[in-house]
Amino acid sequence: MKKGFSILPLVVLSLISGTKAQAATLQDQLAAVAAAENAGKAEEQSREDARQARLEAQARQERARQAKIAAAHAEKQRQREAVIAADKARAVAEYQADKKRDQSYEDELRQLEIEQRKLAIKREAARVARENEFIDQDLKSRAAHTDVVQSEADATRSLSQGGHDLLKSEGEARVKKASSWFN
Repeated sequence: MKKGFSILPLVVLSLISGTKAQAATLQDQLAAVAAAENAGKAEEQSREDARQARLEAQARQERARQAKIAAAHAEKQRQREAVIAADKARAVAEYQADKKRDQSYEDELRQLEIEQRKLAIKREAARVARENEFIDQDLKSRAAHTDVVQSEADATRSLSQGGHDLLKSEGEARVKKASSWFN
């Protein structure tokens, strides 16, 4: 706009320096000056519009570039979150697999303990069912032991009695021998 206004005084000055005879043409000259001024303003406005359009285009390009950067950043963030989620899912799956293995092992241990208790109960039930047999067997064993002791006592008594009888017979034999005539 400054250029348009700096040209204007020169044009006005040149127009005024002319003569009065040219008064009719002065109107024309003033119109020409006004037209030139309007053309200068239009040109200046055109340049300003072009500059504004360039600035807007640059701003659009910058916004597009920023949007592209933001989209790339968002995509990277989404990928990081996807990796983190996958890692977390894998860790949870491993934890649950370990937990399931541990539970299976503990279940097997409990089942084994239950089976052992069942066997102990069956063993005790069989023993109770055969308790009379055990009692009879025990009584027979004690009776046999008593018989052995009795037999040993009888044998000892028999030996004692035999020894006593032997001594008595020997004593009688000596008495008889001593009382006999022919010693």
